[in-house]
Amino acid sequence: MSRKFKALVLGDAMIRGDAFAVSAKQILGDHLSDLAVGEWESDAGKLQARRLAVEKQGPEIEIVDPLIETQGRDAALLAGLFVPISSKVMDAMPNLRIAGVARAGVENVNVKAATERGVLVFNVMGRNAEAVSDFAVGLILAECRNIARSHMGIKNGEWRKKFVNSEWTPELKGKTVGLVGFGFIGSLVAQKLSGFGVKLLVHDTWVDPSVITAAGGRSVDKETLFRESDFISLHARLLPGGAKLVGAAEFALMKPTAYLINTARAGLVDETALIAALKTNKIAGAGLDVHSSEPIAPGSEILTLDNVTLTSHIAGTTREALTRSPDLLFGDIAKLFTGGTPNGIANPEVLKDPRFTAWLAEVKS
Repeated sequence: MSRKFKALVLGDAMIRGDAFAVSAKQILGDHLSDLAVGEWESDAGKLQARRLAVEKQGPEIEIVDPLIETQGRDAALLAGLFVPISSKVMDAMPNLRIAGVARAGVENVNVKAATERGVLVFNVMGRNAEAVSDFAVGLILAECRNIARSHMGIKNGEWRKKFVNSEWTPELKGKTVGLVGFGFIGSLVAQKLSGFGVKLLVHDTWVDPSVITAAGGRSVDKETLFRESDFISLHARLLPGGAKLVGAAEFALMKPTAYLINTARAGLVDETALIAALKTNKIAGAGLDVHSSEPIAPGSEILTLDNVTLTSHIAGTTREALTRSPDLLFGDIAKLFTGGTPNGIANPEVLKDPRFTAWLAEVKS
């Protein structure tokens, strides 16, 4: 008889614990002996601050959730969205074998500690790719065509016709769009922009150039992309050690009529250099959904600029992206028990760890 195991799910203000529980029961029910359900952070405002702190500093800054302290010792699976899975959490869960997060990034998981303990880490690649790629295209249009600024003018009693870019307000047809990153999101942006008749440049050293060519793009180095593009949209992960992907040197390469769009990570861009480039019109404008401080501090200089469109980190937040995430996570985990090949494993070396293989054999027997 196969061995059943206990699972813990910790939701938050974006995806509640009961949503994870329903999905876990539906997909993994035959393998579960018990399921404990809780909320890591149910207040949306507090969640924003806590998750950003974890993304910047890692999961070790957080304390162990009380549910984990009381229910985690005999559990083999822990899942959630933003719940921090630190070495302290793993110490409190000595029988943990699977840690899963229903998001693409694993910044809230200490993957190194998990690997050392034989804990397999799951994430959900591309779970909000449709949402973010839609939004990136929307930000391109909103910024270069002054959609948000015109709206705000009307709301404030101003029938506005003059903008920073009034002399060169562009159409997309024939323009060059540079995508930094060509994973799930970047490739969808390329697909969605294809109907606008744009030229496509891509910089992604992890993707075979033939894949980019097949999508109608041209693989180039970073300098060429920044020099030739009319729009640059970022779809990359954070760089090691907090290094900036875009700084003063990159802004110096850009055309004065070019735009920077960031729906990825605020840490990719040197904010001081960006503000300087916008203030001095070294670039035409920017569309930003991610920010170094969220909410943006009331005194931030970026709020005074008239050539930037700002949104409140909502690119990946659609009904579909949130509701399908637990199903994608548990569906991928279930493949382990049915002989399938999971898609979202952050530390595949654990699949050969004797502690994990012994446990998996008991679950599958």
